[in-house]
Amino acid sequence: MAGKPLMPAVTSCEGVMEQATSQCGPRGQATKERLRRASIRVFALKGFHDTKVSDIVAEAGVSQPAFYIYFASKEAAYEALVREFRTALREATQQCLLMPDTAPEALYGKVRASFELALNLLGRDRDLTKIGFYQVPASQVTRQQFLGWIVSNMMQEQRSGILRTDIPATHQARLVIGLLDQMGQIPEQDAASEDLAGICARMFCDALATQFIASMPQPD
Repeated sequence: MAGKPLMPAVTSCEGVMEQATSQCGPRGQATKERLRRASIRVFALKGFHDTKVSDIVAEAGVSQPAFYIYFASKEAAYEALVREFRTALREATQQCLLMPDTAPEALYGKVRASFELALNLLGRDRDLTKIGFYQVPASQVTRQQFLGWIVSNMMQEQRSGILRTDIPATHQARLVIGLLDQMGQIPEQDAASEDLAGICARMFCDALATQFIASMPQPD
């Protein structure tokens, strides 16, 4: 005689059976957020490969079965965090596109605001940034995607006459990533993001912005 069917594995709130849907209410969302925060702390501290689900649930103070209500695996929890970081980075990059009608006198301010936006994103949750931008295995793909998003912006800005065209957009984008990489690691107590953004903007405009270059004194 056939036994009772086993309850299927739960991989997300959407997949929870009717008996467990209450866990997707306010209490369930609170538990999921605790697991999210714990995952960020543990992955940032130990790295992806050395992290175990048992480490995450111990940090969150929940049971291991509770983890599997919200995430199918350690990999799923990690991928959710990386996706969260990359989405925020992509949206910030889209906001940094300089419009063709940007006036020369407004250029420095707009570039500075763009660098400040990016630096604030990198500093908003340094553990999440560490996972998505600095640690393997996610960092390589994140940086390649970031490079592509910046290149797309810069090619449009080159066509608009804002940026110089004798340096390929890919090289210019690598310069931006290098600035953000290094400036983003400076502790907040050592330098404010707006000050760092000003330094980055000055270096960027002096090197790459056509209006700034045209106004610079030429050597004899």
